[in-house]
Amino acid sequence: MSIDTPSAAPKPDKLTKTANGLANKADTKISDLARKAEAAARKAETVLHDGVETLRTQGRVYADQAVQKFETAQETVREQVRERPLTGLMAAAGVGFLLGLLVSRR
Repeated sequence: MSIDTPSAAPKPDKLTKTANGLANKADTKISDLARKAEAAARKAETVLHDGVETLRTQGRVYADQAVQKFETAQETVREQVRERPLTGLMAAAGVGFLLGLLVSRR
């Protein structure tokens, strides 16, 4: 049989104060963490946005360079065909033959 002694159990007022103090500390920590998380999210968004803009700019530059090189190659092929039409015809036949082989294997 156990004997309940009033001095052994904490008083309700003391428990309430301790619980309230812990709750306040938890609220403060949660608010601090929320602010830090929000700041980190804003920073990450900025970094990602800047990275996307850099990639977009580089992509435009590379696309412009590719178009320019393609146009140069196209003009070179036109000139070669005008100068040597038989060679151009043979090259086109060879490419057509190779494409035919590739397509027929599928």
